[in-house]
Amino acid sequence: MTSSCRKIHASFVGLLLAALAACGPTRPPPDVLGGAESRLRTARAEGAPTYAPLELRFAEERLDQARDAMQERDYKSAGELAEQSAVNSELATIKARTGKLRERVDALKRQNAEIERTLPAEGGSP
Repeated sequence: MTSSCRKIHASFVGLLLAALAACGPTRPPPDVLGGAESRLRTARAEGAPTYAPLELRFAEERLDQARDAMQERDYKSAGELAEQSAVNSELATIKARTGKLRERVDALKRQNAEIERTLPAEGGSP
């Protein structure tokens, strides 16, 4: 093989390797799984197991699937699944907060009703 042929082959191989490297899978940003895990912890702490169990379960399942995808080096799927987990965790957090607020409102309504019942019984008329 001549010197010029080797140079052409070397250039071709170099270009081919560069093209393959560009087409290879890329890792999602390192905080993708961490962000989803953090949101899941927040949802649990806010009471999602009680007020939003379905959304919490979906978030947990998607996070497990994202971890599996990361191990299989399917980074695109891992990122998408982690994002779905984060969204479900956010929804669970909001539903949990809403559920707690509703309970507080119901408790205040019961207190008001009790006060209204006791006021006329005390002999005072408004």
